[in-house]
Amino acid sequence: MEVDKCSLDGSSAFLIKKQWNKEEALRLPARTLAYIGDAVYELSLRLNHVEIGIDNAGRLHDSLVDLVSSPAQAKVFEVVFADLPEEEKELVKNWRNSKIPARYGSGTRGEYAKATALEAWVGFLFITGQDERVVSIVETALKLRNQKGKDL
Repeated sequence: MEVDKCSLDGSSAFLIKKQWNKEEALRLPARTLAYIGDAVYELSLRLNHVEIGIDNAGRLHDSLVDLVSSPAQAKVFEVVFADLPEEEKELVKNWRNSKIPARYGSGTRGEYAKATALEAWVGFLFITGQDERVVSIVETALKLRNQKGKDL
């Protein structure tokens, strides 16, 4: 897969030259999509924070750690999931119900499952070229955090 660098325009810092079609993307395991989605989600949040003037690495980390935790992503999942069409809800439910490793990060098992589903969804949207929807999810996370203060 080739990538092109582009300017920071508030969405992503790179574009995929090859967009995957839906069928290709759906053949990937949930955890692979989540692995991609995790990177895209965090990079999008980092770029947003740099754009608003947080350019110190330590401050960036401190500012983002609460946005990328399993509990925070689970809350974003609940908001995003509620607005999905039925066909997409089925996909995301399958990813949410995929096998969870014996050891997982912060939060409960349920929060981890929802966070993984959100990351898989972001990964799916990204590799299928649906960048606007990725941006919408990131904006949802930022809005939720602004409504609830630092602890999303």
